[in-house]
Amino acid sequence: MAGRYIPCRNIADRPEQDFVLNPVDYARAALTGRIEAIVHSHPQGGPASKADLAACKHTKLPWHILLLPDRKWLTINP
Repeated sequence: MAGRYIPCRNIADRPEQDFVLNPVDYARAALTGRIEAIVHSHPQGGPASKADLAACKHTKLPWHILLLPDRKWLTINP
């Protein structure tokens, strides 16, 4: 189903600074259909991190990042 959002937990030790997608949540999301993108936020704003860029390349999916507090979207592609 296109356009459906399925929340997954960020299990990083420092979730306010890092993003680690819970693999169990991701697997459950994959069971519902094709995953089209990864979405997460940067609470302090700022560009995509090196980790974001590497993970985007690894997943071969677009990553949409909500930059707070400006409420602007950044999209990176593999």
